[in-house]
Amino acid sequence: MTKNKTKIILVFLIIALLFSSTFVFADNEDESTAVPISEESETTPVDTNSTGINATESNANAQAQEDSYKKSDVYLTGDNVTIDYIVDGNLFVCANTVTINSQIGGDAFIMAKNLIVNDEAYIFNNLFVMANSVEIKGVVYDAYALANTLTISKGYVYRDLKANCDTLNINGTVGRNAFVNCSSLNFNTVENSNGVIYGNLEYSSKNEASIPEGAVNGTVNYKNNSDSSKQSVRSIVADYILSLGSFIAFVLIVWLLCLWLAPKFLNNTESYIGKGSLKVFGKGLLGLIAIPVACIILILLQLTSSISLVILSLYILALVVSTSLFTISANNYVCNKLKINKKSGIFGMLIVTAIFISLLTKIPYIGAIISLLIAIFGLGILLTAIIPNKQKKSSDKVEVTEVEKIDENK
Repeated sequence: MTKNKTKIILVFLIIALLFSSTFVFADNEDESTAVPISEESETTPVDTNSTGINATESNANAQAQEDSYKKSDVYLTGDNVTIDYIVDGNLFVCANTVTINSQIGGDAFIMAKNLIVNDEAYIFNNLFVMANSVEIKGVVYDAYALANTLTISKGYVYRDLKANCDTLNINGTVGRNAFVNCSSLNFNTVENSNGVIYGNLEYSSKNEASIPEGAVNGTVNYKNNSDSSKQSVRSIVADYILSLGSFIAFVLIVWLLCLWLAPKFLNNTESYIGKGSLKVFGKGLLGLIAIPVACIILILLQLTSSISLVILSLYILALVVSTSLFTISANNYVCNKLKINKKSGIFGMLIVTAIFISLLTKIPYIGAIISLLIAIFGLGILLTAIIPNKQKKSSDKVEVTEVEKIDENK
């Protein structure tokens, strides 16, 4: 108990430290109008015999140094935001126009209409930007951009460029690979510019771009967006056929395993559909909710965490086979009504039932609901088969006692 109290106190201390950590909320400042304020300026006399540096000047220098160097994360908002100071941390900006003229020691997260990374700028980690226009003139380690127009103007993306944009203009350098989805990809759009990608270029566009010789040192992989609809239709049909085949195969495997390991259960599955369906469904719904809750409680108790993991694994396995168990039960019910008793007939009918249930689960809008209901019903079938029925046991005891009484009377 003391260990748990110690852990709780430690967690609260960590949360308190996190919330009490200092944040720097910086804004644009004009150095010409900034006036340092010092309490010592009114009380400390000027020493004319000294080197000429009084307390006021030292405070001004300290304030100027603090304004040119931020030692923590910086959070900025506004209309036009300019970063003229070194940020030894992460930068978060939401503004209309953002201009970076200095070094950013961490990641830069920018959401703006326009972003300009100027020549003096150096972002040592990642740049994450969502903007209408992005222009990179300085150095960025990795760039992740969602923009209308993205231009690398004689700047450097030191490693990878990953962008989704309408127009991409490469007039600078990408040190490694570029992964791009765009409508237009252009190299060397400005005079005396030389756009180079030292790694591979993978891009998707409606039209194939004209790539100058030597602009990409690695391989170029192009994907045409205009053919994506045709490919998607083919892939949808292929995926459906593959999923249907795998579902039928899985149902048949479960049926064969039940036929081999639990034939009595297989013969009784038809009884779960009909008058007792509501009760079976209720058990499945209760098990769907109660088992995970019980596992969480066992994990919190720590001593029974291993038991919880075993139960959770069996629970996941039960959910995997639940749809197949429902399919087998429904098939046995149909075969009983149609008086199909041969194994070959049941086998063939099982394939038809599996196809029908698979089609039900693929109905738009309601297919997911049908899949969930089938899974709950299948889980209820499994729980009903595993958990002994008290009524049957009590009835069996009554029959045994009645037989014993008859024997005694005789």
